[in-house]
Amino acid sequence: MTNPHRIIIRTVALCLLFTGTLAAQPTPSSHAAQKAPLVLNATIHAPAPFLAHSGTGAFDNYLTMNLLFAPAETLWKSLETTLGTALKNRGEAHITVISPPEFTGILSKVLTMQDINDIATKLNIQSARFMPVCMGRAQVTLEGKNEQAYYVVVQSEDLVNVRRAIFRKYCEKGGEPSLWDPQHYYPHITVGFTKQDLHEESNGVRKGANSCFMEITQK
Repeated sequence: MTNPHRIIIRTVALCLLFTGTLAAQPTPSSHAAQKAPLVLNATIHAPAPFLAHSGTGAFDNYLTMNLLFAPAETLWKSLETTLGTALKNRGEAHITVISPPEFTGILSKVLTMQDINDIATKLNIQSARFMPVCMGRAQVTLEGKNEQAYYVVVQSEDLVNVRRAIFRKYCEKGGEPSLWDPQHYYPHITVGFTKQDLHEESNGVRKGANSCFMEITQK
């Protein structure tokens, strides 16, 4: 008879292998492998001012690490050339740390945007270190047409730590822990999109290493 404990151990090992090895070393699609890596200028790490986002609308309140737009704009142009497709862009660059739905639907029950901004500035969010992983692609069907969004998938323990600090404050002020997980986070820099940007809350996409589409090199 098969030992059930051995089956559990084997299953856990396989999960660790996937989440550790494969997630840490994403393999771009075969389409991506046929193309030369895109270049992201290292000035993407240059200092930029903190921008607070707050207002009365449902999508006015969120937290970002503000970035210089020029490096993202150059990458956007290179991506358009590589794809042979015109893409819209935001005209600015950032890494979202707390999304509008996270704040409006959950965190706002006990925290204000000022609470969140105070934590972020105390932890020097604008000095957070991050590492570009790849060019990610999300695809969904909107109004019967295939639409895409492209973004730089990044890894950043510093930004996760900002979310952890916000979670601690959220719990201290009586927030329900089961409603929000600071680890459930896919940091990225939006580069361009065909119709509109795509999001997990509204489109179900996950902008992590699972979505790697092309390699990126940094110079």
